[in-house]
Amino acid sequence: MKRGFARHRPLPAAAPPQSARGKRRAPVVHEEVYARLKRAIIDGQLAPGRALSVRTLASQFSVSAMPARESIRRLVALGALEMTPTRRIMIARMTPSKVEELTDARLPLEARLAVRALERTAANLRKREALIARLSKIDMRLDRAIERGDVGAYSKANSDFHFALYAAAEAPALLGVVEGLWLQIGPFMRVVIERLGASTMVDQHKEAIDALAAGDAKKLENAIRLDILEGMSKIGEASGKV
Repeated sequence: MKRGFARHRPLPAAAPPQSARGKRRAPVVHEEVYARLKRAIIDGQLAPGRALSVRTLASQFSVSAMPARESIRRLVALGALEMTPTRRIMIARMTPSKVEELTDARLPLEARLAVRALERTAANLRKREALIARLSKIDMRLDRAIERGDVGAYSKANSDFHFALYAAAEAPALLGVVEGLWLQIGPFMRVVIERLGASTMVDQHKEAIDALAAGDAKKLENAIRLDILEGMSKIGEASGKV
């Protein structure tokens, strides 16, 4: 969030079409398309206001219309996508009340996941060091994305950082809830980066890494909470301009 960025990227590249002999079973295809579309939304690869269609999505992922339609249906049910009265599918809109609600949900859940990640790695130094190394590498990607002015790379690295940390908590039920929240904020974090630019506040990702290295749960929790509060505040500022 430190300067202007380039335009958004397309959805992740589709896998090459498979021969009839190598076709996967329908349930597997459905889950793959759903997982990839869900991840693209969380990573901020789809900007607010961008329309989706079954035909475009099916073509993008080299699949039939059925798994594309099912993925859209599931994401509409989760509130990540919305269907207009004209049956146009688009990223769900953001409102001040939704920003407040999502902030209230994110703060305790994500702070707890972060602290739990620290607790789960407390007895295994190698595991803690591996997590710190992974987070540091992702944070370097964030810095490079800022230098290049690459909004898509920044958005993806930002979500990768949070979910790498949260995955270490080994709490799949909580992680699933947080994914649902990020489905609604990912696209708008992209708007924050594109429109509001850099933040002059402390880099809370680096603060979180330092807290992990020191084994300081309070510092880690505070870093995540401040990161969430800053991001959601800027989403609130930007959402009225979408």
